[in-house]
Amino acid sequence: MFTQEAHSLRAIGKLEAEFPYAATLLVYAVLERCLKLHLLQHRKTLIKMEVELETKVGRNKQKLIDFRNLDDASFIQQFLVNCTLGALEIIYKVQNKKYSDFRNKVFHSELYLNSQLRSEYQVRDRENRENLKIAKGHLVEASEMYFKKRVVELNGSLQFES
Repeated sequence: MFTQEAHSLRAIGKLEAEFPYAATLLVYAVLERCLKLHLLQHRKTLIKMEVELETKVGRNKQKLIDFRNLDDASFIQQFLVNCTLGALEIIYKVQNKKYSDFRNKVFHSELYLNSQLRSEYQVRDRENRENLKIAKGHLVEASEMYFKKRVVELNGSLQFES
């Protein structure tokens, strides 16, 4: 399943040179999708030590344990579509909303509106490249901890490890 995301990793590589902000957003979309794919594939075998089964998460405040035995289509529709990156962090026990807090600052334009709007292009570009570096680090880290296939960065480009 993760191999379909290889296309997104290649797109990030193409975008990042000229459009680091857009590449950063795509990194977080891939991160969220891969966490959801992993949960979809392994939800029935994950145990309390691996994931949080009991805490209510998502827009509808649901417990994973109540939905994990549904068929794939029902699980996607009734549970996964309501899971934000922050909800997935609770399920996967990611400390301090490490990924979603930073993603939200980038995604919801807080960084742009608060500082970059008044900045010269070179300053914005440097900040966007730094944000991209952080986002890529988040994706690599999450892949090492939660994905079936690790994401690695080779020569500045993200790819799934062979």
